[in-house]
Amino acid sequence: MTRAQLESAAIEKDDVPGWEVTVPKSAVGPVGGARMVADKAVCQPVADALSESGAVKAVAAVERSAVAEDRSGVMVRVRLASYADGGADKVTAGLADAALQCKGFNGAGGGGKQRVGVAQYNGYLSADNTITLRLTMKIGNQPLPVYLDVGSVGSTVEYFATFNVTGDDPGTGSTTAERMQHVKVGAATP
Repeated sequence: MTRAQLESAAIEKDDVPGWEVTVPKSAVGPVGGARMVADKAVCQPVADALSESGAVKAVAAVERSAVAEDRSGVMVRVRLASYADGGADKVTAGLADAALQCKGFNGAGGGGKQRVGVAQYNGYLSADNTITLRLTMKIGNQPLPVYLDVGSVGSTVEYFATFNVTGDDPGTGSTTAERMQHVKVGAATP
C-alpha cells in the first residue's frame, strides 16, 4: 500500500466511539524514527517494533494515537507500515523468533536507555502472522506494562502498542481502537 492508501486505511477521529484519535507529531516526518538498539541480537526485532525503524525498511508508514475518553489513561499507539518484496513476512518472522528466544534486553537510542522485559501473552489480534507480547518498561521509577500486538495483512504490518499512561496494567492490547483499525486495514487491502 502507498502512503495515501495507508492514510485512508488509518483510523480517524469518528471511527472509534469513545476514543480521541490524533496523528502524533513524530508521524509528520519521513518513515521511521531513531532506531533503538538492543544489547541482544535476538531481541532486536522487538526493539525495532518499538522504535518504528528497523533492518527491514518500510516503503510507507502512517501513525495514529488513540486515547480512551473515559479518563482511564489507556492509550494505543498505532503504526501501519507497508513493505515490498516479502518484507512483511521478514518482520513478522523476526518478531516470532524473538518472542520465543528474547526474555528481555537493554535498549539504547534517541539519547536514552531502557530496560525492556519481554513475555508472550494471549492477544486477540486476528491478523495473519500475529505476535503478541507483554513488555515491561519504566518511565522514571514507574513500571509501565506495554502490550505490543503485531500482525500482517498482505504486505502491510499493523503495530499496536497499548499502555496506560498512569502506569496501571491495562491487562490486554485488545481495545476497540485496535479492532476498528484492523477492520479498516482488512477492508482496504486488495
